[in-house]
Amino acid sequence: MNKSHESHPGSRQDLRKRRREVRRVRNIARNLARDEFIIDPPENNNDEQRFKALGLPGFASFTKALKHNDNGFVIDSSFQSLLDALDDGTQEALENVILGGASATPTPNCDQVAPRRLVNPLNSYSFQLIGNDSNGARMSPAPAFNSRNTAVDMVERYWMALCRDIPFDQYETSELIQEACADLNNLDFKEEFGFECTPQTIFRGPYEGCFIGPHVSQFLLQDFDFGNQPIDQRQRFPQPGLDFMTDLETWLKINNGEVDPTGEDVLLARRYITTLRDAGQWVHVDFPHQSSLWATIILLGKMAAVSAGIPYAMCPEQIRSFEDLITTSDAFGSLGGPDITITSGLAAVYGLKHAWFQKWCVHRRLRPEVYAQRLEIFRRANFSGKFSKARFTELFGDGAEVWIGANKTRVLERILEHNRLQNLRFGRGGQEDKDGTYLLPMGFPEGSPTHPAYPGGHSAFIAAGATIAKAFFKDTVISSPQVPNADGSDLVHLTTPPILTVHGELNKLIANVTLFRDGAGMHWRTDGTTSGKGGIIPGTEIATGGNLLGEKLAVSMLRDLRLTYREELDNFEFKSITGRSISISSGLSPTEEEENDDD
Repeated sequence: MNKSHESHPGSRQDLRKRRREVRRVRNIARNLARDEFIIDPPENNNDEQRFKALGLPGFASFTKALKHNDNGFVIDSSFQSLLDALDDGTQEALENVILGGASATPTPNCDQVAPRRLVNPLNSYSFQLIGNDSNGARMSPAPAFNSRNTAVDMVERYWMALCRDIPFDQYETSELIQEACADLNNLDFKEEFGFECTPQTIFRGPYEGCFIGPHVSQFLLQDFDFGNQPIDQRQRFPQPGLDFMTDLETWLKINNGEVDPTGEDVLLARRYITTLRDAGQWVHVDFPHQSSLWATIILLGKMAAVSAGIPYAMCPEQIRSFEDLITTSDAFGSLGGPDITITSGLAAVYGLKHAWFQKWCVHRRLRPEVYAQRLEIFRRANFSGKFSKARFTELFGDGAEVWIGANKTRVLERILEHNRLQNLRFGRGGQEDKDGTYLLPMGFPEGSPTHPAYPGGHSAFIAAGATIAKAFFKDTVISSPQVPNADGSDLVHLTTPPILTVHGELNKLIANVTLFRDGAGMHWRTDGTTSGKGGIIPGTEIATGGNLLGEKLAVSMLRDLRLTYREELDNFEFKSITGRSISISSGLSPTEEEENDDD
């Protein structure tokens, strides 16, 4: 073997060195994830224990698809079978959960309407090889069932349902939107969620950029090229005025898992996202990585300025000095398009793992559609003379004042009439249903999915994916923002465009994908957005919701991925959704033992 061959990168000496480097990098990533793994038990809101003591186990917990009685309350043995299986955390144990309508035997004919099954509880226990482990992450407990926060949150769910068909560009002149703002502000919405409701802020997120310009992020509107394929962001939109689960008979069957009407949406033509109903359909059938993938591809296609941390001379607005830049080669598999897009997608999938641990193993929060059914049960008891204000207050706590107090919400009378008309128009339910109900009008025929509410899966995965985009792209101004025309058939440029920025529109994308699920009736605001008293002031936010959970995951992934690059990177720097500055450095510091290891 000649000397030149010995010095070649493929020689034994160099490969041994490479093997040591591989171990060193992986050990550093392992140690960082281990050091940030919190071993203190996670906290929940104590709803399970509280309602069990009141003789109503599962009353304020997720129980959809389990076995229920005629009042829609879970059967004790069914609920306990789920809790036992989750404590065990094995495939075998979960096969013993007592479901309401589903059979353990797969449906022989795929064309048949299958009963409901639980969604992927075992994902709660999955491991991941990049970033922090899902079981070691922590977030604040969800607001309790009996809190005022939850009651005001429910009022917003009702108003979102009533406003589904109002075009976003008509919010300023809509009497219904004005009524919704007045009702929410009268209930001190700002005290609970950090901002006052106006036609420009209602149903939006609390982050920087969310209140500026069009309701919908540019990343869900602008057309782009996916390789050689033009992507037109018009989508099939649902039939206006058609809501679901507004009668108690249908609600009980779906909650019990007896039927699964998934896929029975009534879809019409195509248009850009124009209303909350359109938006709900986007997040009904999207892939978890789709929204952040779209954003990164749009930014790459526009040759958007990349982060100052990236050393490639990719655009004229690069901040780093010319001497620090790589000018003889282009970014590709590292720090280029393939890397950026796949990293945002992987962050989204890992975001689901983090959300699933919290959903199934910690919080098991009920969905808004169930809270509304609890209100309907008391409404019907009132008709029969069985209503007890004391019992209602015992169960709904501080939230009772929102529904029956002197300064109560006005939304229930609106909901009662809305559901009365729905049930008469579509021939749903019995006579009591045709007089109206307090049930939450759902945007999807199957209602919410069969996994707990807190935190929202969409809220975690979009925040994780969009945070990757924030790290890779600079916060520059977006030129020529667009909005749908009056009927949503085309896009038009704004005549007096607001100043929209890349990171501001990424924040808006996070809020859109999160709150569009709320608009369809799936989630609480606190399932997704970082909310609470002073919720948008840096350092004082209450860390509720999947947005912050997803962002924290993405930061840990970027920390690990920095270790893998051969390029000389500066820090990734950007702002958190809370307004706090984030700076991610390498952390690559081999120990003396590793440096001297001859392997």
